[in-house]
Order: sequence, then C-alpha cells, then structure tokens
Amino acid sequence: MLRARASHCVRDEDYARFTRFYAARCRQFNSEYYLLDALLHLVSTLSETHILLFDDDEGQLIAFFQYKVEDDTAFIDSAMLSEHYRSSRVFYEGFRDVARHILAEHKNIETVQFYALADNLYLTRLYSKFADKTGVRKGGFGLENIFVVKKEQLLKYLKID
Repeated sequence: MLRARASHCVRDEDYARFTRFYAARCRQFNSEYYLLDALLHLVSTLSETHILLFDDDEGQLIAFFQYKVEDDTAFIDSAMLSEHYRSSRVFYEGFRDVARHILAEHKNIETVQFYALADNLYLTRLYSKFADKTGVRKGGFGLENIFVVKKEQLLKYLKID
C-alpha cells in the first residue's frame, strides 16, 4: 500500500520542487496546457493558496494538492498524483488524508468546491460519487463542471469519524 509523507510548501526549496513537478506535468491537466500557461497560473495563485506536497519513501515528490479557503469553503485549485501511482484506491485514501488535514487546520470549513473539465468523463463520474454538480463555468480550456460537497457528506463518503 502506498503511504506518502505530506508536508506544507513553505520554504523556497519546497516551492522550487513544487514548481518543477507542476511544470513538468502540466499537460496532464489538458493537452493544450503549455509551460507558459502553467507558469502564469503559478504566479497568479501561489500567494493565495495552501500547497501540500507528498513524498514517497525515497523522498521523491509524487503528488501535490493546492487549495484556498474563503469563509467556510475550501476551493480545490489543483491536485496531481504521478501517473505511476494512480488508482481509485489511492485517490480515495489520498483524498481522505487531504480532507482530514484541511478540516483539522480550518475548523470552520463547511463546504468543499472543485472543478473538472466537462469533457473529462472519468473525473465527472468519479466526483459525482460524493459531490453534487452545481453548475458549469467557462475555464481556460473549455467548460468546467462545478462540484460542491458539504462537510458532512464528504466525511460520510470518506468514512471519517
């Protein structure tokens, strides 16, 4: 079973690791998402988001989770897991760990909101298992489904007491 060590992105070295990881894999978000797009995104979001980094047993960065908190809502900006580790079980366990972390650090959170490209049927199906699709917005690379889940519903799905 994969166990990754989570840490906050706080030092310059952390941001450098995160930026390299993000830039090297930016096309995994969308085939039209190029390095310049990735760098512009990072410049515009780094100062207003929290970033969790996940390292494997050898200290290699294998995932990140970027989010921001406004009032009682956590907005998931982006997240990525190295392709080698992707599976439904790893998604579930990783999301459970991240949810625990966010809810422990931000006790006022009542809602989590996130997005998926409307033409990404896999993510739409996956997110619909535990969140409500509340609308559609125009994103940088096409229409994005908006998903919202209440804290109680998320805790129940993730089996967190």
